[in-house]
Formats: sequence, structure tokens, C-alpha cells
Amino acid sequence: MDTEPAATVVFHADGTSFSTASAADDSDDADFILARVQSAETESGTGSGGATATALAIASFAIARLGSGSSREVDGDKGVSGDQHQHQQLDEEDEVDWDFWGAAMNDYAGVGAPPAALWLCMSGAKDAGLETTYRALLTRASSHEKIIQRDLARTFPTHDHFADANGPGQESLFHVLKAYSLYDPEVGYCQGIAFITGPLLLNMPDEEAFCVLEKLMKSYNFRDLYTPKMLGLQLRLFQFDKLLKEMFPAIYNHLDSHDVKSTMYASQWFMTLFAYRFPLEVVFRIMDILFAQGLEVTFKFAFALLKKNQDHILQLTDLEHLLDFLKIGLFTVYEDNVNLLISEASAIHISKRKMDKLALEHQEEIRRNNPELLTGDALKGENRRLNTALKKLEEAYETLNREHIDLAKQHIEIQTIKDRALQKAEENEITLQGLKSVLSSERNEAERQVKEEMDRLAQKNFELTQRNGDLEDQVDHLEAVVRQQAARLMELENTVNTLRGH
Repeated sequence: MDTEPAATVVFHADGTSFSTASAADDSDDADFILARVQSAETESGTGSGGATATALAIASFAIARLGSGSSREVDGDKGVSGDQHQHQQLDEEDEVDWDFWGAAMNDYAGVGAPPAALWLCMSGAKDAGLETTYRALLTRASSHEKIIQRDLARTFPTHDHFADANGPGQESLFHVLKAYSLYDPEVGYCQGIAFITGPLLLNMPDEEAFCVLEKLMKSYNFRDLYTPKMLGLQLRLFQFDKLLKEMFPAIYNHLDSHDVKSTMYASQWFMTLFAYRFPLEVVFRIMDILFAQGLEVTFKFAFALLKKNQDHILQLTDLEHLLDFLKIGLFTVYEDNVNLLISEASAIHISKRKMDKLALEHQEEIRRNNPELLTGDALKGENRRLNTALKKLEEAYETLNREHIDLAKQHIEIQTIKDRALQKAEENEITLQGLKSVLSSERNEAERQVKEEMDRLAQKNFELTQRNGDLEDQVDHLEAVVRQQAARLMELENTVNTLRGH
């Protein structure tokens, strides 16, 4: 059965969402892909030939898949069932075509493009300036280094690349986590960050992984999952509980009757993208879709896993067994068919309007019960904005100060040249007077020679005087520029002092 036209839904940090593109037909899909690629290239600020060629190659490949129609089925899956189709019709806005992006990633990898190419393209994370910042951060010490070092061996203990305490895997992971703890001191470090950083490092160099991590934190709203108050995680769990109760009431009632709360098992799903337990190959597939759709993919995978295991979950009556299965055993049913997991997750429809409504309900609940959380976050946001403005002003001040120093040096050099020219003119004048005295005693032949010499010196003196006048004009101009720069410098100092006082 053909899928419905697709729409990309992206979530804000507060849990609200918006539709970024829809695909009514193949042409619209192509426009969406090319627009997304162009946006990613613009945001990255690189515009390099290699990056652009890679991005366009990915876009061209994806568009070719759209034209061929091969994106509509994965490994022979026959599409969604009738009841799933009914879910898809509950709202006029649909989700991104997961089958397409999953199959596109698989097929494109077959012709030599690593997942990193698509991840960088879709996220627009390529940033030479941020890579330079990353290298600078590595030279500084972080207060989180000890705890990061302690967690390294516990993050991916069975993966060959991260198993060796002295190996390149743990070293790279340590570097990226340390750098981010310095880059975003409010978040600092949380072990969940290590689980989303590891898959990045398996596909790209450290500095690119840092850029993608920064993009995930800010543009894909992961950051709110790891802040001290974890408002983002609270929101996701609130939405998860409401949706679980509505979509799978039997599971919800069973877990509730055994006092199993979502905080006991679902927190790690959102904070690690299932990387805490799932094979990393599966996490790669989840991240493929994440970069196309956003953080909400976690809900789809979570509900696909719960739906597939519903019968077994309802048979478990022991709290410990329930938690163990929810944390460890959910993926077993998909071990031999990851494509089926992708397909069934894509068939789960979560209304954009529903998510927005739940986000507003959660915000209202916080406003009633813990209003200080919202006020504190607003003040912190304003403080971050002011700090950013202050840094920019300080950078502008440093630039103007350097320019002022350069202009002062030029002024001194020109003044020195002027003094030398005046000294030379004085010397020429003395020589002229001497020649006049010689002329009075040797009037004949000397008169002719002296006249010639006087003419030559007079011409030279005229040229020097003219040059001296030009130099004086330059000095006057530079002094005017220095006065202007001094005024700008004083204005910026006043602005900086005002912001510091603020």
C-alpha cells in the first residue's frame, strides 16, 4: 500500500513542534531534500567544494530513489496494516517517510558514502570555526575530567573501539566530552551525553563529532535533557506517559498496577537514544532518522518496541522482571530484522497537534506546581544572551584596540619621516648660505657653478617642501582617524561597562 504524503515535524526545546516540509508528490519531496541540503550548507558556513559535492550527491541519490519509488518498501515489507493506516488518517499532518530515509541510507552506504556524510548534511553541523574552538578547548582543564574518565569504561564496555582504556576510542570520547563540558558549562557533563557521542565518533573525526554533538544539543533539543533541572526530560516523560495511556492502555494499566513508572525505564531511552543497551548498528539507523525528523523519533521507537512486546509484558507480574525486560529485553524480538523495527516505528502516528497540546499541559502543570523552574530558566536564558553579547562586544573592543595600536604606530612612523625631511631642509638651507658667501669671493666661474648648484638645491628643496606638505596632510588625516577611533573606543568601553554592570 502506498504511504501518505510526508511532512517533517521538528520539536522545540519546550516540546512544541512545527511542520517544516510536506511532500505531496515526488517533486515536492525533491524540493524538500534540495532545500534541506542548501540550508545545511548555508548554516555550516563552509561552502567548500568537497562538502557541497557530497551534499548534492546525497540529495541527488535521495531524489533518484523518490523517482524510482524504491523508498516505499524495505526488504519486501508490504506496508502498514489496515489499523495502522487508520491511525495515519487521524490527522492531516503525517510524519517523515522513515522507510525512504532508512532504505536511502542503506543503499547509499553501498556505493561508498558513510553515515557521517548524511548526518553532517542533514544537521548542517560542519563548522570550521567551531572545530577551531574545539581544539582550543582541549588545551584547558575541566572540573568534570575525573568523572568523565571514570565513566569511559562503563559507556561501551563490550565494543572493541571503546574497550581499551588506553586506546584511541576512549581517548576520543574523553576529548569530546571534556570539550563540551567546557563549551556548555551549564550542562557540564552527564553520562547520557557519552552514549550519543560514541556513535558519532565511530563515523567521523573528533572535531566533526563535537560539531554534530553541539548541533544535537541546541538544534535538536537534546540539551534540555541534560541540564541540572532536566526540564526537557520531564517534558518527554510527561508526553510519553500520556501517549502510552492513550495508545496502549493495557500496557499503561499493567505497569501502573505494579508501580512501574516511566522514570524507571524510559529516561535512558531519551537520554541515550537506546545506545545504553541496543547494538550500535541499530542506534546508527535511529540516528539516520533522527537527523531527518528530530528527537521525537524516540517516541516512535519506544512505542514500536512496547507494541511488539505487549503480550510478554502483560505476562510479567514481578517488578524486578518487568524493569529488567523493559531495560534489556525489548529489542530481542527485532534482533534478526532491524528493517522491521524501522518499518513498524514509522507506522506509528503521533499527531503534531497532540504533542503541542501535551507540551502546553506540562508547562501549565509546572506553572501551577513549580513556577520557580520556569522563572529560573528564563533568567538563565537572558543571562546567556547577555553573556554572548558581552563576549561579542569584548571581541569588538579587542579588534578596535589592535587597530588603534596599528594607527598609532603608523602615526609615529610618519612623524619620524617628517622630522627627517625638516632636518634635511635645514641642512640644505645652511649649504645654500655657504654657497652665497663663496659666490662673493669667486664671482666669475664660481658664480655660474653656484647658480647651477642653487637651482638644483632650490628644486630639491621645493620637492622636499612639497613632500613635507603631503606628509603633513597625511599626518592630519591620521590624527583625525585616531580621534575617531578613540571616540569609538570610549563608546565601546562605556557599553562594555554598562553590560558588566547589568
